[in-house]
Amino acid sequence: MEWIEKTGSSAEIDLETAVLEWCAGGLPVPKVLGKDGGLLVMAALPGVNLTETSMERAAQIIAEALHLVHGMPIERCPFMASWALRLSQGELRVRAGLVDESDFDEANLGRSPTDILAELQSLPALPDLMCFTHGDACLPNFLTQDGQLTGIVDLARAGVTHPTQDWALALRSIRDNFGPDGERLLRKHLPDHSADEELLRRFLLLDELF
Repeated sequence: MEWIEKTGSSAEIDLETAVLEWCAGGLPVPKVLGKDGGLLVMAALPGVNLTETSMERAAQIIAEALHLVHGMPIERCPFMASWALRLSQGELRVRAGLVDESDFDEANLGRSPTDILAELQSLPALPDLMCFTHGDACLPNFLTQDGQLTGIVDLARAGVTHPTQDWALALRSIRDNFGPDGERLLRKHLPDHSADEELLRRFLLLDELF
């Protein structure tokens, strides 16, 4: 059997292991083969990531994947990713000097992490809609083979929050990889609840802190 390894802090590895085991059977996630401290060993999944397929296929597959992820039952989901929690985590990262402002999106270049944090803290409450989310829904985290979704990986930031969390990052990722045409294709799949431009911008802004 082929396997892949991932390293991180013990806490990060413990969390991702728990998420993968919770998702097993509901999503095409890697099977956990073992973990030891900061090392996670998983079964390899078939296919290539969505940056290695066509623009049309990437848009189709990531839309299918997000609908699948967001359809997971959350009644007993132990993983939270609420706005308040993520904002608190972002604030800790800002105060610890862990935010790389040189890696900000073009629209935010020149801003400071504290400036972005202040804007995020001033925003109103999110609409009352919650679902299970991937948390880092970028093209490299979804695999495809023969036109089918074959894998969902890197779920360390997964948890229950508003679905726009995933759609915002997916739109940015497909634009970064395939240009405006890729974003236009994916926007055709965008659900009404995540089509608000201010909501999309809000989650992109939050992502700058991670």
